[in-house]
Amino acid sequence: MSFRTSFQKLIRRDAERPSLRERAAELRGTLSRRTVVAGSLAVAAPLPAISAPIVATPAQPHPDAALVALGERWLQARAAQDEAMEAWGVAYRQVYAVIKTCPPELFSTRDERFQVLGGWRWPTLLGVNLRHVALDWGTPESHTEQAWTGEALRIAIARAVPMLGRGGKTPGRIRRWKAMLPIADAFDARVEAVEAATDRRRLERERRAAEDAFRDLNREVGQHVATTPEGMAALVRVISRYPWKDTGGAWPNLLRSAANVAGIDPASLDHENDSINDRHV
Repeated sequence: MSFRTSFQKLIRRDAERPSLRERAAELRGTLSRRTVVAGSLAVAAPLPAISAPIVATPAQPHPDAALVALGERWLQARAAQDEAMEAWGVAYRQVYAVIKTCPPELFSTRDERFQVLGGWRWPTLLGVNLRHVALDWGTPESHTEQAWTGEALRIAIARAVPMLGRGGKTPGRIRRWKAMLPIADAFDARVEAVEAATDRRRLERERRAAEDAFRDLNREVGQHVATTPEGMAALVRVISRYPWKDTGGAWPNLLRSAANVAGIDPASLDHENDSINDRHV
């Protein structure tokens, strides 16, 4: 047997055995089937559960929401009133520094106060308003005088005869009032100049408006009943501005207890208005 014949026998494949090409095709088919099966199993397998969406429950309204809101408005109104009062006070002190220099000749006499003007009534019997001048304020000698203005003098002169008659003291009173006119007009001009410079009249209107708004809120807050410490704080702030120490009994301690529950320092309730009888109670 030749070498060639022997080599052909050696490499001759078994007719029963598949060729390399057939084995490769079979392998590809097997891999394809495995992929399909794996994919089928993947589809059949349950997906991980998706968490249910968290639905936020709406927050419950505060039991004292209306009272707490009023309490915030009250604090703002109190601050506005304090600012308006301070601004007006600065202007008024400058104006009053002039007013207290009023010439004594303009002060009404006892006869005029009780026989003509009707005492301390406001307005007077003649329908005029005199200027009140506080003198020596803060001292044992402090007192208040009523001073004639130019406008008041002119009204009094025009109404004297119809109201007081032609006889008696009427002529003498009219002469006195006419003589006072130049002094009153000059002093009025000084007062008006400082009022214009300080804008006192506008500041006084703003102060009164702030006081009215704050007073209305005090009344509105007082119409509520608190059920929480936050609501109670609003009521405590309002009540503490009144002369609560004068009520006697358990009321002062009740207010202090309410302040403790509401988280308000009871010492802050001891202000200058907590008693109208004794500032040092």
